[in-house]
Amino acid sequence: MSEPVAEMPESLQPVAKAVQERYPQANVAFRTDGWLEVHIPVDQSPEFFRYLKEHPGLSFDYLSSITAVDYQEKGFQVVYHLVSMGIDAKGNRQLVVKIDVPRDNPRVPSVVEVWPTADFHEREAFDLMGIVFDGHPNLRRILLREDWVGHPLRKDYVDRRPPRPRVVR
Repeated sequence: MSEPVAEMPESLQPVAKAVQERYPQANVAFRTDGWLEVHIPVDQSPEFFRYLKEHPGLSFDYLSSITAVDYQEKGFQVVYHLVSMGIDAKGNRQLVVKIDVPRDNPRVPSVVEVWPTADFHEREAFDLMGIVFDGHPNLRRILLREDWVGHPLRKDYVDRRPPRPRVVR
């Protein structure tokens, strides 16, 4: 049995309307967990994110996280969690933006110029999943050694290091 779909809160209705009017190709849906979800094509991302942050009626001024999901045959999905906390915000506004990228060339434009906090989030997704953020000012590994081979959160990753003995104390 499927979960009943909750009614979209009044605070998110103008957000959904503004996004759908400006980006008719975007897929907008309200989720039962209270987040508004938007799927956009990769080529729309730089302009779209600036619009979300700078449009007076939206003001998504806080980037909570950027992560990536490996769907193997379907490719990757880069996921952005945004919150509108500014003085223009009316009520609790949470937005998740999803961008599908191909497995053979996982590239998306960087959003560091829009939200400087994206710096570490993008580096982590690059390090662990191999997503390249074009235009990032310092895209290099953040968690693993520089000489590490591969991206360990990919589902097809194989650890080629020799096994180490387990030590139990």
